[in-house]
Amino acid sequence: MVYDADFREVNAAALETASPLINVGADAPGAFVVPTTASRITELRFTIGASCADDTMFGCTTSFHITGGGVQLQEGWFLGPTMTSSSLAAASGNRCGDVTQKYLTNIPVNPGGQFTIDGYMLGEDVGSLMMLAQVVYDGPVVGKIVDMDYRSIDLAAVNTWTTLTERGAAVVEGDMRPHRQIIGELFFGVGAKITVGAANVTNYGFQLSGAGLQHAGNYRFIVGASQGSSTEAAADTKISELERYICQIPVKVGNSIRVQGNMLETDVGTAFSVCGFAYY
Repeated sequence: MVYDADFREVNAAALETASPLINVGADAPGAFVVPTTASRITELRFTIGASCADDTMFGCTTSFHITGGGVQLQEGWFLGPTMTSSSLAAASGNRCGDVTQKYLTNIPVNPGGQFTIDGYMLGEDVGSLMMLAQVVYDGPVVGKIVDMDYRSIDLAAVNTWTTLTERGAAVVEGDMRPHRQIIGELFFGVGAKITVGAANVTNYGFQLSGAGLQHAGNYRFIVGASQGSSTEAAADTKISELERYICQIPVKVGNSIRVQGNMLETDVGTAFSVCGFAYY
């Protein structure tokens, strides 16, 4: 076991379409190749950066799919940062975002094997989205996450519970069906497209239900606010980490768990929502 790290990136230009991360600057080395000295991936990091049209409201979420013989994963769907743009005016605005979504993992690898990571722009087509993924092999801190899965949906109606059913290229997968006995961490995120002139604030709530939960409970979780924009000239773009809950919820393997999201109290536009189950 020897510490090592590698990354790939891509400029994704299509909504809800697999964009293979195969580049490193001007080079295109292609798939990740697991070092022959590696035993596991101990950390994953994902970042995004957008090049959007001026004077336009945008919102998006992101996901990354890890597949291939070099990794031992059943689902391999990890969520990236979210983005809310309360307009990008040509003459004024904050276009910066310096956020990395991090996961501490314990994913076994096959030394010498290969795997690929595909990035997905979800919610709304923001134009051009730079997506980057980094893997760390055999780091000094070993996490507990061995796999991850997620669902997404648009929240367009205020005070209405909406079921998250989609994944990847907007494929309707229905409820989550855990393949391991413990949800160790939950991740929630919202990338909102704010209605121009809506100066209100909303918060977001999520809830879990279904036969896949071993114990009865409320299972309600919150995500922070979206602030409405008064004009398109009041430009600001925020790239955000997901809301993380360390939970260790026991579940029934193969049974369904429904995830629902809600835009609370005030309708500020469309909220592109995601929820990820990280399995221990």
